[in-house]
Amino acid sequence: MSTTNTNTANSSNNNNNNNNNQKQKQQQKPKNNDKGCCDPSVNQPKSKQKPIDNSKAKLNTPKVVDMAEDAKYVDSHVHVDQLLIRLNKSLTDFPQFKQDNFPKQFEKLIQVCCDPVSIEYADFLIENNECIYGAYGVHPHNAKEYNDQIEQKLIDRMKSNPKVVAWGEMGLDYFYNKSSNDEQINAFSRQLKQAVKLGKPLVIHSREAEEDTLRLLKELVPVDYKIHIHCFTSNSDFAKQLLDHFPNLCIGFTGCITFRNSQSIRDSVEAVPIERILLETDGPYMTPEPFRGQIAHSGHIPMVANAISQIKNIPLDQVLKQCRENTTKIYGI
Repeated sequence: MSTTNTNTANSSNNNNNNNNNQKQKQQQKPKNNDKGCCDPSVNQPKSKQKPIDNSKAKLNTPKVVDMAEDAKYVDSHVHVDQLLIRLNKSLTDFPQFKQDNFPKQFEKLIQVCCDPVSIEYADFLIENNECIYGAYGVHPHNAKEYNDQIEQKLIDRMKSNPKVVAWGEMGLDYFYNKSSNDEQINAFSRQLKQAVKLGKPLVIHSREAEEDTLRLLKELVPVDYKIHIHCFTSNSDFAKQLLDHFPNLCIGFTGCITFRNSQSIRDSVEAVPIERILLETDGPYMTPEPFRGQIAHSGHIPMVANAISQIKNIPLDQVLKQCRENTTKIYGI
């Protein structure tokens, strides 16, 4: 065989290998790097954790909420990769999962990337699904991993992909202390500074860290900045402090507002104006009652909206419409 033919054959083989590698990457199942963003059962020390049995993961798609035909909603915070893990599915399974489980009123979702390993999964989901947008950040549980290299990866995504609409989730979690308080404050502060430089909205996680969260936001973020306080589980006093200081801040509520022991969160729902509320599932966590313990997904948003409707005595259609407008205000989608 001539040198030219040999080179042509090698080039063809290399192209085939690259195509195969790309196909394998797209069809891979995301690794379970879950740190448990908000769910207590997966935030326990490893010695106390129950292994996730993907084969028995329960899924329920409710059909109990009667919405207007022309209603539209966005799940403003969900971890699609972690949801697929629990269902033993691959990233390429999402379109079929959406078709099988989301009502026609579903419009868009924001895939939230919380740790460095999940960045490529989020990249793939955003690139291959028109309805998926992204928020990229490092969760407080992963704060000890935050470094210059990871920060640059996040910056690169923010600058290069218009579908990456926010920085986060980031923040402080003093309940589990997966990273030390100092490590969390350092990572949170660095991310806030970079996000503000880029003009990206903020997705904030705060658990039992109200004082430091508010202090750092006031120190590092302009008053008129766009902020999403995600999966709010604090009291109405903290909500009022946030809302009073930051006029463009919204508070996200999840299925946990339906939990029996969550009256203080329901009090917060009642206290927060509907014009400042975002709908989110935080899937696969925070599945609303009566499906608690199963897999939360964007098909559950109508149940969250319905609970808010009942708590605030506002028609469901008004809740959906206003929260859709609020999402556009914060994220531009």
